[in-house]
Amino acid sequence: MNKYYNIDDILTDGQKIPVVFQLPVPGMGYLEHERSSSSGIKQGARIELPLWLAEMLAIGGISDELPTGFITVSAPAPFNNKVLNALSADPGSVDLRAQSMQFYKFAERWLAMTGDNALLDTVMDTFKARAAIVHDHAHNTRSALMTDRSEFLGTLDDTEIKLFKAAQEASKDLKRWTTMKK
Repeated sequence: MNKYYNIDDILTDGQKIPVVFQLPVPGMGYLEHERSSSSGIKQGARIELPLWLAEMLAIGGISDELPTGFITVSAPAPFNNKVLNALSADPGSVDLRAQSMQFYKFAERWLAMTGDNALLDTVMDTFKARAAIVHDHAHNTRSALMTDRSEFLGTLDDTEIKLFKAAQEASKDLKRWTTMKK
């Protein structure tokens, strides 16, 4: 469930989803042309809508004649086959930040819409593998990992950055605790 004032949820809601309109929609041409337009959207028009709007238009039946929503959705760029194959092959090699700054939150919302079990497995395996790498970088501050740390941090999505900071703080706390005088 989205939290109204959570900036991560707001940014996730703004992610673009490719859609195809199943009905003509008069007076909404500005969604298609991204400028003031009094024309409508034609049936079969392909455009990108923010996740929050695509979610609303994709759910529910409109009538008995059209039991689906106003639109059909296609997989957004971060979840296309090329990215998913790369994640399956080597999760650490993919720049998740370039795909989406809120990759995991976006995946969570997309999975809630689609229920794609293959995507769920890929995202879970990716998170597990990348969490181990994040953990290594957070705890090994003076190792060979240091040379590529800034490059590595630039590929993390917001969830992984929070995980990195939490692991780093835990490591510092552990060092302080173990060096305390008794």
